[in-house]
Amino acid sequence: MLKPVTFLLLGLMTLVGCAPLDQSDPDRRNHAMILLQNNGLVPDQHVRSYVEGVGQRIIGATPAANADWDVYVLDTPRVNAYVLGSGSIYMTRGLVALANSEAELAAVMAHEIAHLVAEHSAARSERMEQVERQVLSETILADMDDVQRAGNRIASGFAAFTRQQEADADNRGLIYLAKAGYAPQAMADFLRAMIAHETLEAALAHRRFDPAQADLMSSHPASAARVAAVQAALPTTLTGYMGRDAHLDVIDGLIWGADGRNGLIRGDRWIDPVTGLSITAPAGLSFDVGEIVVRAGDAEGRYISFARDLSRGLTPAAYLTELWLPTMEADDLRGEASEVRNRVINGRQTAYVDFPLRSLQGPMTLRFVAVALGREMLEFIMIAPAADSAAMDSLFDTLQTVRILPRSRLDDLSPTRIRVVTAVPGQQINDFIAMMQVDSLARERFLALNNLTAGAQVQAGQRFKILVQ
Repeated sequence: MLKPVTFLLLGLMTLVGCAPLDQSDPDRRNHAMILLQNNGLVPDQHVRSYVEGVGQRIIGATPAANADWDVYVLDTPRVNAYVLGSGSIYMTRGLVALANSEAELAAVMAHEIAHLVAEHSAARSERMEQVERQVLSETILADMDDVQRAGNRIASGFAAFTRQQEADADNRGLIYLAKAGYAPQAMADFLRAMIAHETLEAALAHRRFDPAQADLMSSHPASAARVAAVQAALPTTLTGYMGRDAHLDVIDGLIWGADGRNGLIRGDRWIDPVTGLSITAPAGLSFDVGEIVVRAGDAEGRYISFARDLSRGLTPAAYLTELWLPTMEADDLRGEASEVRNRVINGRQTAYVDFPLRSLQGPMTLRFVAVALGREMLEFIMIAPAADSAAMDSLFDTLQTVRILPRSRLDDLSPTRIRVVTAVPGQQINDFIAMMQVDSLARERFLALNNLTAGAQVQAGQRFKILVQ
């Protein structure tokens, strides 16, 4: 039991905080991995040049100004940022689109550079070694209840440590912003935008989210307390450049969400606009489209993901046992597996196998499913509480929704894009909400996208982001 518990706890630790990537790996390898995991770079050279210009301006105001820096925009909808020790900053398309001003974009870069200047990565590595020793000492010969309590306590302690790093990076970033001539207020503005975005994403995914608490699993925990701390640290008299109009001009027309290369989301359905393959999310879940994998999960422990690969002429059962499972690390699969079961679901050959899985949430069932689809094989991974067979059944029922849509249903499918519109006299918030071409939560999406409160008033000439298809 020791090794899998250690693996799970340390896996949790690596997901907390937003310090620089580990500098022990060669930067070239890190760069290649970042591009691979994030769909490469945004093809729009205008967007890339704009973000690079903002980056160079903020870099010039930091202690790292004399170093050579590269600024990249990753073509992924995820809201995230990274920095490498050699001097590379990565902003995602999702982050650029969420920001409402040039100063907000600069605030994120200032925060990331501050992590590097403060050598948070080295401190993080040292703390990780301490955590590993603590996990080993507290889980030897422990039962699962004790392990879970130890894991929660250790995770909370590590989260407190990373929150200290976040606060330090925020304070340093405020100094860099002011020195570069940007409005320091933009840092608090973007943190509020992050909270609004996370609140919306939680609602769309049918999961709980408390903005008063920092999310332990977040790479950029934007809690209400952190916003308050940044707001309290702002200089009372210092203003600066916001650059709202310049920013909106650049992102007008930028893709919001999935770009279609790994499918699009319409309502509760994932659709491949090329092949017409369609899969509906389980009740209570909402799919998130990644670069390779489509996934969904909830706070109760349900998780489902799927990807596609060539079948190589194998049956689903042979694919599972001869091709897919052998690629798993031995440490990933423990316990006695069930026998491989074969089914025919909606005329498609299907095979699956279950493994026991221990987690901080308790015993789980891990299911691997292979579904034959012409020359391809659909690979599903499902996880549910071991004691809740209905939860696993709700995930497995997803296979009943796999179908190929007719070409006529695909003609109008295209990525969602941002459009910037200008208010004319007499327009109200509801007028812009009515322009949103979305499946649900139009009001909530509009307010989060523009970082507005429910009672916001419209002024003639004011510019807003809306989503169109």
